[in-house]
Amino acid sequence: MYSLDRTKTKWIVAAVVALAGVAAQAIRATESPERGPLGLAAVKIALPDSAFRDEPLDADFQDALRAREVIYRRYAGETESPVWVFLAYFDQQREGSQVHSPRHCYPGSGWSIERELDVPAPWRDGPMRGLVVSNGTVKRLICYWYQTPSAVIGDVFHLKLALTRRAVVRRSQDVVYGTVSTPVAADVDAAFEHLAPYVEAAEAQVNRLYREQDERRTDSH
Repeated sequence: MYSLDRTKTKWIVAAVVALAGVAAQAIRATESPERGPLGLAAVKIALPDSAFRDEPLDADFQDALRAREVIYRRYAGETESPVWVFLAYFDQQREGSQVHSPRHCYPGSGWSIERELDVPAPWRDGPMRGLVVSNGTVKRLICYWYQTPSAVIGDVFHLKLALTRRAVVRRSQDVVYGTVSTPVAADVDAAFEHLAPYVEAAEAQVNRLYREQDERRTDSH
C-alpha cells in the first residue's frame, strides 16, 4: 500500500483545475454523439455476500450530481462488514453535469480525509485509488474510479485529459463514476482486501453494459 506524497497531490490538484478549464472549452466547442442510457440497474455483482438493498440518496445531492443514471446499494453478509456500491453514469459532460472528485465531494458532505492511498489492482493495470475518511464517529475506506467505454481511469486529471481528447475527435463523453466503501476498524489493508472483489466485479459489469450499449447502437443503424 502506498500513501500519496502531499506535494505531488497539491501539484495534481492545480493541474486539474487548469486542465478542467481547457476541457470545458473543448467540450462546449464540440458536439459528441449521445450514447443513450447505460442500464446501471442491470448491474449484477455475483459474490458470496451478493444480497443487497437499494439505499436512498439525498435529493439535493442528486440535483447537484445531475447524472443520467445512479445506483446506490448496500451489500451485507452474515459475517463480513457491509459494502456500499455507488455508480453514476454521465452520458455527456455538460455545464453543471460533470464528474467530480471524491476528494471534493466527501469534505463537502461532512467527512474529513485522513489518508489517500494507492493499492495495485491484480485484475488490471493501474492501482485502486483509496481514501480513508471520517465524520468524527465513523471511519470508512473508499475506493473510487472513473470508467469510460475504453479505459478505467484513477484520477480526475487523466479523466479530463481523456475526455478532452475524445471531444476533439467528436467522440462520446460518457463516463461512469464509481465508489465502493466499507467501515474501517483498525486494519486498512484488510478493508482493501474486502473491497477489491466488489471493485473488480463492478468494473466488469460496467464493461459489459458498455459492450451491450454499443451492440444496441450498431443494431439501430
